[in-house]
Amino acid sequence: MYYLALFVVAVVSYLIGSLNSAIISVRLIKRQDIRDYGSHNAGLTNVYRTFGGACTALTFLIDALKGVLVVFGTEATLFWSGLFSAKEHSVVTACMVASMFAVMGHCFPIFYGFKGGKGILIAAVCTVCINPLAFLFALIAFLLVFIATRYVSLSSITCCVAYPICYILADLIMFGELNVYTAVHAIIALAMGIFCLVRHYPNIQRLRTHTESKFTLRKRGDNK
Repeated sequence: MYYLALFVVAVVSYLIGSLNSAIISVRLIKRQDIRDYGSHNAGLTNVYRTFGGACTALTFLIDALKGVLVVFGTEATLFWSGLFSAKEHSVVTACMVASMFAVMGHCFPIFYGFKGGKGILIAAVCTVCINPLAFLFALIAFLLVFIATRYVSLSSITCCVAYPICYILADLIMFGELNVYTAVHAIIALAMGIFCLVRHYPNIQRLRTHTESKFTLRKRGDNK
């Protein structure tokens, strides 16, 4: 019964993740399709570079709400409701499974031809809600690379690779040891990292050819 309920939660999380915030926000505010502009990626960075403030803020807000809804919705549905006991099943594992499917939906949305954003923001929000220490480690990795290079994409790629390591380090610090749940969580984190990494393939190609754009506080006004 538990695994059936977890399966339903996973499907719902995937559908929530498939609601692409970049596409929604730009259509609501600018009546445009973000995929027709800039890097053609339906993600936060392209929204910022192309349309700036209001669209970026709404995109961020929707993604953040998606992550919060997936994590706390899973907890509420499976455990706070009394349906299942947190003593018998791992709350963290259930939330990570739901988060993994939400990230999958964000990267490969069923509503948009399985081509969506890159999943970094929703993965970050889910991680903050589940394991703030793991998020802190990922944030440090992101900032170190970003400060050194000013490439958002390279910083995000670094997080994708480091993501399972962040969970392992967090468990070591919090519990002083590794256990079976650590391995499960690291595997789920690895899967989430791979989803995001696959969506960064065009960025990897541009980084290799030195044509990737660095972050700037100025948006590209010619794409309004």
